[in-house]
Amino acid sequence: MSSVAVSPRGRWPSLQHRDFRLLLAATVMANLIMPMQFISLTFWSIDNYPGQKVLFSSLIVGVRGAGMLLFSLFGGAIADRFERRKVLLICESISFTVTLLTAVCMLTKPFGDATIVAVIVLVFFFAANMAIDAPSRSSSIPVIVGQEHMANALALNNVAQQLTFPAILPLTGVLTGTIGPAAVVAISLGAWVVILPLISLLRYSSVAEARSRASRGVFRDIGDGVRYASRDVTILAVLGMVVVLQVVAMPGVGMLGPVWMTDVLGLSRTSFGFIAMLWGMGALTSSLVFAAYNGMARRGLTLVAMVVLFSLGAIVFGHSRSVALTAVANFALGFALTGAIVTAITLVQYTVKDEMRGRVMGLFPLVMGLSMINVAPVGAASQAWSLEILVPSLGWAALALAAVIAVAVPGLRRARPGVELVPPIAGEAPRADLAAGA
Repeated sequence: MSSVAVSPRGRWPSLQHRDFRLLLAATVMANLIMPMQFISLTFWSIDNYPGQKVLFSSLIVGVRGAGMLLFSLFGGAIADRFERRKVLLICESISFTVTLLTAVCMLTKPFGDATIVAVIVLVFFFAANMAIDAPSRSSSIPVIVGQEHMANALALNNVAQQLTFPAILPLTGVLTGTIGPAAVVAISLGAWVVILPLISLLRYSSVAEARSRASRGVFRDIGDGVRYASRDVTILAVLGMVVVLQVVAMPGVGMLGPVWMTDVLGLSRTSFGFIAMLWGMGALTSSLVFAAYNGMARRGLTLVAMVVLFSLGAIVFGHSRSVALTAVANFALGFALTGAIVTAITLVQYTVKDEMRGRVMGLFPLVMGLSMINVAPVGAASQAWSLEILVPSLGWAALALAAVIAVAVPGLRRARPGVELVPPIAGEAPRADLAAGA
């Protein structure tokens, strides 16, 4: 791929695009409430089913993963077949409805102890909807800002997402400890008062809608996308690293983190929130670093380094019984996870063709779904044996697998995709100053 020097005007040139500003604000609100909901569901299951707290906590995560896994490829095909902004509006409307029903179930327990079944079903539908939303959202950014501003837009998008993360974790810990997890989920409904109007104001037109009329069918589209990704060594290696990160290392330190903090370290929910805040601070720091140095996210070597760092952080986290050391490990985990995901998405966005973008980006929620599904057997194994054995073992396994991929695919370490000037909005010509490298 050819490389073109681009010197855009201003520190954040992607913000000159109106639709990107709207999408960015909506994404920030969505990411603000997501950890509140996930953590609240975990604590709700602990409060209401203390005898099966590890099992049900991991089952909730696993079912969420199943929804993302089953619908991620379908969501990618949808992103390439229909107008993406319309898909986003429908998905956000469904998210609001499902969250409302979940809050009602958590607050009233209409089915008694069997309410856990209803909550799990709603979690599945919420995750399936997310799997359709995510590819359309990520595929919209290059359409709105063009490839010349894409690295800047992705970095800014990540910074905006992480800005509220350090504050929301301790806030969630305090709120769940005072008003209860069910009330926290109910409060999160207010976010859609902002999200839905923002999405409805989007005006960009993706080329996906025009392609939908000539499509040969959803399943053939999915097959084309999988074959396209499997033929590209760089995309395969990037996805392999993401699998190591998300499926192998993440379940122990991330998904079961609240259980680890409260059971193994003996922290209160408020204390958990403040220790977990360091994960968010690490993520925010990573976002700022990658925003300041956009070129870092276009290097395969950066991805390798971030996955190795995350694996080492998981090892320290799993062996530590010191709150201070665990806090340091949590910071490193947040830094490495954010750096790895930003780099992986950037590498793929610069490599993939636009007509395949939605389907390839749909592989990311698929991997996240696998990660969440893996929490179920990890949780079951931890219930039978112990978290103290499983968590560090997963960290060591991730480190070994990351090393194997890095050595076996030297092209990943050397990967540095360039920039191609593509019109920011379909039908709009590239600006002359950008084309001239001004």
